[in-house]
Amino acid sequence: MPESLPPLVGVDEVLRRLQTIFPREAFDAAVSNPLGAQAITAMLYGGAVIADDDVVTKQHTIVKPTTCLWLQESVLVTRTADDERRAWIAAAAAHSNAKKKTQELVESWDLTFHPPYKDGTREPLRDETFAAWLDRGAIKSLPDVQTNYPNARWALTSSFASLFDPALTGPELGTAIEAWRTAHLGRLDLVRVQTLRDRDREAHSVEVRLPNGRTRHLEPGDSSRILKGVIEQWAAERLADPVVLTISEPGDKVYVIDDAFLARLGILIDQRSLLPDAVIIDIGADPAMVWIVEAVASDGPVNEGRRADLLAWAVDQRIDPNTCRFLSAFLSRNHSAARRRLKDLAVGTYAWYLDEPSRELSWHEISEER
Repeated sequence: MPESLPPLVGVDEVLRRLQTIFPREAFDAAVSNPLGAQAITAMLYGGAVIADDDVVTKQHTIVKPTTCLWLQESVLVTRTADDERRAWIAAAAAHSNAKKKTQELVESWDLTFHPPYKDGTREPLRDETFAAWLDRGAIKSLPDVQTNYPNARWALTSSFASLFDPALTGPELGTAIEAWRTAHLGRLDLVRVQTLRDRDREAHSVEVRLPNGRTRHLEPGDSSRILKGVIEQWAAERLADPVVLTISEPGDKVYVIDDAFLARLGILIDQRSLLPDAVIIDIGADPAMVWIVEAVASDGPVNEGRRADLLAWAVDQRIDPNTCRFLSAFLSRNHSAARRRLKDLAVGTYAWYLDEPSRELSWHEISEER
């Protein structure tokens, strides 16, 4: 057992901080859900914390997923002495009859044994939440054990546990969270966090730098942020020589580049007809490819019906439909629009996520890809 136990903190405060560390908009819900907050609270209560550079052994204070499920509010708030906390963790993390021992201990304190979660929730806690935390250095495990190892094997890392110290508040807490994320999260996670920050900053307008070096200010909002990402990141990486033909915004605001350039391409843009959110032409391809983009902030991916309408629109604009490609762009795989609408993507189209800019999804018939 550790000589001193971590400061006590309630489940609600743990959940609030957990969702600050791993914002729901940027991370899978498994890393910051109420079940995860329950687990952290229990591990802090029992002192299951290990130094970041230590290897977990059976001599450390470690827990099973079910251990975390049995800490009830009445124990957390009334049994706060170190010897009581150590007695609880010894019972709840025991190799055998742990639940019975925990119940007997709780009842010896004149409390009714009433765990807040059923034992069946141990599997999502272990397989989803703990697994995601392990990848990010928030938790450690006994090495060389099976996934379904039945005994105690988990502990919080000390750097992660320190973020839940109730004495750490305000700007100091924000600084500590930022330092922990920088030290422990991978590049894609950090991109997601930065993307979320940018979203919060862009309250008045979204400035887009076009491939020709000019800038365009779009109305604030998620659709504009997605379009900014498509133009500045996706197109710059994906296309040989991109040129933005049109950008459409709410309120019938349409940006169209030089009409003389369009005339040289043989393209006629009729602003009175249906317009996609953006049209980008790759003049570096042979033949030039026309990418038709829909920014899906809430709805409107390129489904089968929308693809047919857009192809008809392309014909009306004198664009060869054989040169058309379609992209549905989302904020994140975790965003509600992506979760709801990915299933609707038309065959022969692509998808892209703002917080994972180096990746792209392709939904095509297998025979076409051979």
